[in-house]
Amino acid sequence: MFGYVIRRLGGAVVSLWGVTVITFIIAYAVPADPARTIAGPKAPPSVIHQIRVNLGLNLPLPVQYWHYLVRLVHGNLGTSYVYHLPVAHMIMQRAGATIELAFGCWIAELVIGIPLGIYTALHARKISDYLVSAIALIGISLPVFWLGLELMYYFAFQLSWFPLGGYGGIRHLILPSITYGITGAAIYIRLLKAQMLEVLNQDYTRTARAKGATDRRVVLRHVLRNALIPVVTFGGIDIGFLLAGVVLIEATFNWNGLGMLAYQAVQQLDIPVIMGTVILIAMLVVLFNLFVDLLYGVIDPRIRYD
Repeated sequence: MFGYVIRRLGGAVVSLWGVTVITFIIAYAVPADPARTIAGPKAPPSVIHQIRVNLGLNLPLPVQYWHYLVRLVHGNLGTSYVYHLPVAHMIMQRAGATIELAFGCWIAELVIGIPLGIYTALHARKISDYLVSAIALIGISLPVFWLGLELMYYFAFQLSWFPLGGYGGIRHLILPSITYGITGAAIYIRLLKAQMLEVLNQDYTRTARAKGATDRRVVLRHVLRNALIPVVTFGGIDIGFLLAGVVLIEATFNWNGLGMLAYQAVQQLDIPVIMGTVILIAMLVVLFNLFVDLLYGVIDPRIRYD
């Protein structure tokens, strides 16, 4: 396993380097001038030129990229063009909020999705299966911002059970998590149901039943364990997406996370912040995918990493 982890980490470094190249090219391919954005629309050309010189924007793109890469290797993500603060400091201020929100949303999806996925698989083609599937379809069809505003109106404004948005303790986290959980659980329900129905028809499942194993034991020991592999794979991708910053959730609930930081940086053409947030998010996605790959061996001991 050690060799496998080393190979994956080597691949991760290459992937992150590719992310820096692509992000850098896209950021500078935008037909806009960061120096003019910083100086303002009425600034004279001499001021704009001076800003370009100060920021190194007058240098050829390969030179600019090389300077950025050297700083990155030394852990320096640069300084924000707009706020004149170290990008690493700005990201660290927001990262905790996004990680907290991402895990809250993910847990809500799993808490809703996995039990209902098991239930619909064990009651396939019954009225309760069709009812749960229909509700799940409605849930995934609802716009996140609309559902979030509705839940906030009734449970925060009318009943005062939760705060009206903002970042804070566990009470601030519940409504955003439930909102995303309702809209995202349908995928887990459908995925787990499909996998369990397939495993239920396998020979080893019928053999376990023939040997007198109880339904509970068959489901927990044979069906669910084998059906969880694709769910875990999707879960790794899902948590990576959530860590990328759920912009709509953050905007709806006034949650100051990485998603809002990246969104504002794109609007202001703050390239160091754009680069910093994208690299951090890519790094988190790569690490979580590695974690998920290692988790396969825990779920199914037959999987080897040689």
